[in-house]
Formats: sequence, C-alpha cells, structure tokens
Amino acid sequence: MKNLKGKSEVRYALWQAYSKKCAICGEPIGYTQLQIDHIIAESIEKNYNEFCRVLKKYQLHKDFQVNSLYNLRPACGYCNREKSYYEAPEEITAKLLRKAKNKISDVNREIKKYLEESNYVLEIETMRKAVKSGELKLEEYIDQVNNFVSDYGNEYFECENEFTNFRSIKYFSVKLDGYLPRLNEPEGSCLFTFSSFYIRGMNLTLSHNEILQTLFKGTKTPIDQLMRPYVIDKLSGDNYIIQLGSSRFNLSKDETIHLCEVVDRFINEYIIAIEKIEKVLSCKEFLPLSKDLKKYKLMKLHKEFWRLMLKFADEHDNYQGKGKWHIFDSSGRNIIKVYNSEPTLQYNSGFHCVIHSLVESNDSWEPTEEVWLVWWDVEKNKNYGIRDYWTVEQAYHWLTNEFIPMVMYTYDPSLKRNKLGLKKGISFDEYKKLNSFDSLHSRNSDRYFDIYKITGVNELINLVNSLQLYYSVTTETYFEKKAIESIYDLLIYILSINSDTNFYYICSKLNINQTSNLNDLKTQINKKKENEKSGKINGGTLDMLLRSVSAAVEYSQEIINPDEIKLITEYLEPIVADYNLNKLVRVYLTSK
Repeated sequence: MKNLKGKSEVRYALWQAYSKKCAICGEPIGYTQLQIDHIIAESIEKNYNEFCRVLKKYQLHKDFQVNSLYNLRPACGYCNREKSYYEAPEEITAKLLRKAKNKISDVNREIKKYLEESNYVLEIETMRKAVKSGELKLEEYIDQVNNFVSDYGNEYFECENEFTNFRSIKYFSVKLDGYLPRLNEPEGSCLFTFSSFYIRGMNLTLSHNEILQTLFKGTKTPIDQLMRPYVIDKLSGDNYIIQLGSSRFNLSKDETIHLCEVVDRFINEYIIAIEKIEKVLSCKEFLPLSKDLKKYKLMKLHKEFWRLMLKFADEHDNYQGKGKWHIFDSSGRNIIKVYNSEPTLQYNSGFHCVIHSLVESNDSWEPTEEVWLVWWDVEKNKNYGIRDYWTVEQAYHWLTNEFIPMVMYTYDPSLKRNKLGLKKGISFDEYKKLNSFDSLHSRNSDRYFDIYKITGVNELINLVNSLQLYYSVTTETYFEKKAIESIYDLLIYILSINSDTNFYYICSKLNINQTSNLNDLKTQINKKKENEKSGKINGGTLDMLLRSVSAAVEYSQEIINPDEIKLITEYLEPIVADYNLNKLVRVYLTSK
C-alpha cells in the first residue's frame, strides 16, 4: 500500500476520476504537473494514539489505511505545497474524505481501463518486435492488428446508480455509459466506447435529442434490414458503416451486433424512464413544451377569458380572505398561482399549481386571439397529489370542472346579484348543471390513446382516422407478422358484422379484384394477410389498410354495440402501442 500513489495506473485513474482537476482548488491540471496528495497526513499513521483520535473524529472504519484510495486525491503543485503548512478545518477534511469514498468506483474503473490499454499496447509491441525479428510476417501482423479486439466481456453486463439514473452497459466490444431522464432533469445523454482497433479509445457522446432521433428508430430490428439510422450501409465482407453523432466509421458484423444489442437495452430503459416521469406527473395525454420539457400544455382558450381568470385570482388572493376560493398568490404578472399559507380542509399549505400563458408561435404569419395555458412545476416538488402539488391531469380537471365554470359564474353579465349576493338566486352548482363550458377551451387529443377509454363509435372512428393519418406520412416501419395480421382480422370481423359496405372502395384501397360478394372479399383479404410477414411495412400500405377499416366502421357505426367496440380496439392494440410510443418520442424532442 505504501507505494500505491506512485503507481502509474493509480495516478492516471485519480486524474481521470476527478475530471483532470485539482481536488483542492478545482483548477485543471496537466498529467505531468499532477501530484497525489494524502487527505489525512501520512505521518499520522506513525502515532497510534493520534491515528485512533482521527479515526474516531471522522467516523472512519478501524481498517482505514492512510495509503489507500480512500485517502488519496489529485492536486496541483501549488495546493499540495500550501496544504503542507496547515491542517484543513475538520468539516472540509470530512467532506474530502466523503468525496474520495464516492470516487472509489470511478477510480477502480479507470485503473481497469488503464491496465487493459497497457496490455493492448504490450500485445501490439510484442507483435511489432516479432515482425522485426522475422518471427511474424508483415501480412500476418497487419491481419492480427485488424482483427485485434480486446472484449469488454464475453457476456452482457450492466451496472446502475438509481440516485443519478446512471447506466453502464457493455457487451463484448461495445460499452455505453449513460444518464436516463428523471423528474426535473428530463434530458439524458450517453457515451459510447469501442474496443475495435480502428476506433479504440474514441469516445462518442450523444445528447437527448440524438438518442431519440438516432437510437430509437429501428429498435430491435435485424441489422440487415438497415432500419436503424446509425447503421448507414452494409459493405462487402459483412462490414457495416456506422454513424454516431458527427463520426462515421466501420464495424464488423459481430461488432455491429454488439452495438445494436447495447443500444436496444439502453433505449428501452430510456423510454421507460420517460414513461415513469409521465406516470408521476399524470401527463401522457398532454404535450410538453418543445423548449422546456418540464412544462406541459394544458389547454388553449381566448385571451379575454384568460384575463378574466387573472382578474379572479387577483380578487381572491390568499391574504385577502379565508373563503373557499381565496387560494391564490396574485404576485407576478400573467401567471396564476394556486397557493394557501395555512392548511385547510381541502389542501396542505404551500403551492398547488402554477399556470402561465403562451402564444402559439411568435413567428406565426397569422395573428391569434388564443393562448395556451401551461402547467409549470416551479417548486420542483416531489409530493404530487390533490392536497400537495397537482399533477398535470389534476390541474387540467380543476381548470375545466371548477375554475373556468367559477370564473364564468362570477363575471356572467346576464346574471345580477341580489341583496344576498346570489345571482338571481342561482347557485354555482346549479349554474354548472345548466351550462356547458367545453366551447371555451380546446387541446390536442391525439397525443396518446388509451384503448380501454374508447367506449363510443365516434371515439373509435377518431382513433382509426388518427392512426391512418399518422402512418400515411410514415415512410416505413417494422411490425411483427402477428401485428399486421391483427389489422386484417379486424377488417374481416367488421365486414362480418355488416355486409352493407362500400365494396368498391375497399377493393381499390387494398388493390384486390373488384367484387360485390362478401365471402369473395373476405377470401381475398385473407390471402393478402397470409402473404404478410414480419419486417418492413410501407406507410402507404398501412394507410390503405386503415382507410379500409375506417370505411367499414363508418358504414357499420349504427349497429356496432359497446362490446364490439371493445373487441375492435383490442384488434388495434399492437398498432396503437406503436403509435403511442412513436408519439412519445416525437413530443419529447426539443427544439433547442
């Protein structure tokens, strides 16, 4: 242990683990200027009583050793010299010891990487000497170097840190270190490292946008389908051209398979991490802002009504009364803050919702009289719920069911207050029953579809039409044979319900022989179904198929019962799942 800080791999590892900076002043240091410093002076170990006192003071384990990674840090020459003249305050020393402990895994990882690189260099040098001595032919040397791959391991390995949402995944020749999205940090990143000879040691970093744009598409598709954006082309000899970020390079087929395996595992966790955020915030039916993924669009309404909402909030400030609706903090402009200073029967104290308005687009050619209301978690609160900070969905329901009706009730010019303060004797609850407020606001309704919430024919038609519109502008996608067959089965099922349909339209869209015989039509559809297989399917093909389904549903809408609606949506489940997943990825791309 005494010579630990003198070992080159330890020096290098500490330097890398601390981001090539001095652990004392935080300034960058070159490797040649690097010095390794003991946090607790090395001389203390010689005095047993003093050493025991230090162990107790800093609550260190009895096996703690001064000459160990738990007590070493990188330092520049100036800080190391200055430190020799005084003893750091107790709280600073304790902090430095905690930091060194937290860096252990990073240091050990860098030590392993250093030793692997050293072994690699030795292997190359040994082969070079063999060529020089004639023991190895030059052609053999080149061939060995070209095929030299120092594997990261012969099996899949993953480690994680739940606190930081860090993931490290390695599979044979490819390693990925990445950070997954989490609450209040919805944009992750990742770093690729390869052990392939040509790009050995090169680090490729991808941002949140690049992960969703480059890594997501084509997930779990065979590499020979070339549906993954980062697999550019296949060369002769089973080599592939890869593009990640701004770097383009070649990988063998095995290395490409290793890359795809790592990507598929990481992107799966990345999507799950976003879905966890949406589950906590109850926001999967709402659009995040493209410039700030921590905010969500609730609804669109007229500017004048937004001004009335602001006026109501200002007149019902929390400090101006104790009534049911005195739940606002009216400070600030163009913003509604639901807040109460003391706990009530309905709410805990503190902020519950913050909403501000946003114009559709500052670059729009056409002026608009409408604004978006945007949910904003200013407190970065981890306690979400009716009594604490409202989720996106809870805020939306409060707006539509309570606040908007109350604002209308308060400022409705057709109602005048009597001496008791009631409006022509109509209570708020009665006013809500007599009026509809849906026309006052609108929002996008095709962000996410829950098939279990579709109970009416109009909702079913809207679902099919939304799917058709989405895939009509999709060049190609990948489906398992079972998923494609399910759409054909759905069409056949609807045709079985009602034979009175537009035969000509369906035949023309599916490019099958014109017929007016229902059994003949179903037979031809079955033949097309049998010819389908897992793999690429053109967006135009799905477009025509879904147009046929939509037409069949519309012709049968008057006779389809609720149980049949449920069954029809189950047929659509695979394609709806694909639609929802692609929509999620699209809306979480930022425009920064």
